[in-house]
Amino acid sequence: MKETEIKDSTIEDLLKANNELMKQQIINNNLTEDNIAEILELAEIDSPLFIEKFQIYFPDFMPNLLSINPGLISSEIHICALMRLNFDTKKIASCTNSSVRAIESRKYRIRKKLDIPSDININNFILKI
Repeated sequence: MKETEIKDSTIEDLLKANNELMKQQIINNNLTEDNIAEILELAEIDSPLFIEKFQIYFPDFMPNLLSINPGLISSEIHICALMRLNFDTKKIASCTNSSVRAIESRKYRIRKKLDIPSDININNFILKI
């Protein structure tokens, strides 16, 4: 029973830290609610303009990501950008017209390419980039 309580509190702490990182990034990049809504809308409709707008509002993300592994392909960078917006696997699957299993496989390959240990949450790792 205590283990479950500890795990629940740890999950809550991680979610709070995750939300704080997103808020900090928004403040750092002077993002407004309109800008965020625009990026999210472009991501949800799988628009080709999404990556361009994403780069405008998160200019350091892709260079930092590619500095870790310059061999990432564009679809992997796209998945990382969606994770950076705090999308979960189901949301990424719906945005990219893929299955949840396909996204899980892509995230696994990204994890391997970026050398992320299995005990570290990939979404938290991406948010810190």
